[in-house]
Amino acid sequence: MKKSYLPVFALLMSLVFPCLPQAVLAASPKLPPKEAPTEVLAQIGKTVITGADIDALIDTLPPDFMASVKTKEQKKNFLNAYVQGSILAMEAKAQNIDKKKSMQTRIEYMVMGLLAQEYAMDVTAKVPKTTDADIKKYFESHKAQFATPAMVAAKHILVKVDAAAKPEEQKAALAKIEGIKKELNGGANFEKLAEKYSDDPGSKSRGGDLGLFPKTGMTPEFTQAAFALKKGEISNPVKTVFGYHIIKVYNIKPESTSTLKDVMPRIRGLVENQARQDALQKEIDRLKKKYAVTINP
Repeated sequence: MKKSYLPVFALLMSLVFPCLPQAVLAASPKLPPKEAPTEVLAQIGKTVITGADIDALIDTLPPDFMASVKTKEQKKNFLNAYVQGSILAMEAKAQNIDKKKSMQTRIEYMVMGLLAQEYAMDVTAKVPKTTDADIKKYFESHKAQFATPAMVAAKHILVKVDAAAKPEEQKAALAKIEGIKKELNGGANFEKLAEKYSDDPGSKSRGGDLGLFPKTGMTPEFTQAAFALKKGEISNPVKTVFGYHIIKVYNIKPESTSTLKDVMPRIRGLVENQARQDALQKEIDRLKKKYAVTINP
């Protein structure tokens, strides 16, 4: 069966649609033209297509697509897709499809998108490079953004009882949790008792282990009790909306802030992207005034 290059062609055709501003902001600068061979790779009538033509076209692709047209086989597929597109477009013109009103509108829209993208790239390319001083300034004014809150790692045993339960049900649940506490005081293994008694299906099989959590990770009563414990301590029964808990803290991680060195690459990306967005928005605002733009609700 003859190999089809239509999927590649479809990919090529998709590139002519206008990109969103965010995509423009993230785009890499255009690469300089290559010294391409002048050998004839294909011919359509009297029109020849050289290696230089194909390499010049590949140089206009976004970086992600350019990376997929590197090998000889990939370039061959690209060439075949380009030829297919060319002859289909030629036949469309021969049949006056390009004269249709709907087609002219689509062409104008595509041209608008390509020109807008190119101009936006020119605007953002002029944004000054982010300096180490810029990064330090951002870090100092956004330290909370790079902070890790204090956390504890805890295990618990839950005796479940509804907050609206009858007094005798509440009393029975409290008696059960107090009995478990006595076993713990007597030296019983916390994890084994959690597996035996706990009504929390999510942690029961893990010996009641809840892992690390911040102060906002649990109900207020549970959090207050957990963060009041020292490493290795076991709480008295704690009442929450879920019932009665016994909590054991096995690790404590104090609040910490990442160093400037650790987050410098991340901040550089944030600052550069914001600078490009600001520059592009400023230019859009200027052009709205220049061309007297009015947008009705």
